Amino acid sequence: MDRRSPRAWLVVLAGVALAVVACGGQAPPVSQGKQAAAAQPKIGYANIGGYRLAYECAGKGRPTVILEAGYTASGIDTYGPVILPALARRTRVCTYDRAGDGLSDARPASVRPLTGATQAGELHTLLAVIPAGPPYVLVGHSYGGMITREFAALYPGQVAGMVLLDASSEPEVAVYGRLHAGPWIDGTVQPAPNQRINIGATVRQLKRAPSLGQIPLIVVTAGILQDRWLKTVPELEAKAQTRLAALSANSIHVLDRGTGHLIPALDPHIVIAAAQAVLAVTASGQTLAPCSQVFRPVPAAQCLHRGQLGHQRT
Repeated sequence: MDRRSPRAWLVVLAGVALAVVACGGQAPPVSQGKQAAAAQPKIGYANIGGYRLAYECAGKGRPTVILEAGYTASGIDTYGPVILPALARRTRVCTYDRAGDGLSDARPASVRPLTGATQAGELHTLLAVIPAGPPYVLVGHSYGGMITREFAALYPGQVAGMVLLDASSEPEVAVYGRLHAGPWIDGTVQPAPNQRINIGATVRQLKRAPSLGQIPLIVVTAGILQDRWLKTVPELEAKAQTRLAALSANSIHVLDRGTGHLIPALDPHIVIAAAQAVLAVTASGQTLAPCSQVFRPVPAAQCLHRGQLGHQRT
């Protein structure tokens, strides 16, 4: 099996889950007061240097929320039906398909090396072309969390906040290598001359990345550990998630009980609540509201104390 796993096999289920959400399985929170419904997003295409990335934006205001999808996943499919329109009632929100994924062009073979930082640079170029200016609140799911962190390391003055959704991180990579899970192939578009991620270089870049300081950060960990390789090391995975929450002194860590890895599809409520909480403090520079207050409307949310491990079901 190639690296269209470890977690990519879950993406096969994403379309079904999103369809359930769009048909009323889980609706976004109702907007408050006089907030107007956001304009319906439209798919556009931007040339970032000889190849095009598909993107979708809606809403007005700052900061701009950037929604980064997981491994081999389309951001447009992941966030477009529910999460993007809900957040666009408050501010400008964009998502996109990475090169080689979804509706975007395959990446030319000449783009080397291919790392998470390379993909963060592609996103930065896309945002300049659209244009969608900073500051940004970055929301990253799964492998997209690594790209989100690379973006923050490369462009720290442009990042106002972050949400990590069951995000992949450095300690997991060694597990996949030890268990021979296969190469990291982030892409579904064929022919695909350049989709193999240099994950070793990506890990080294992340290890050199500075902490997030006081940037507001919310880490949402899936309550069910589904990954076949990470199931063999549940304590390591719990520590990896807790480690992410420690990247900022201004953070919240929450366990999404009863929910598997595909959090954006299975529990969009928790994604929307987390992003809105980060948005609420970006302008003021204040600390995040208490976890119990942020996630009061989300019954599945279990707030964790700083440093506490989340016990995931396997």
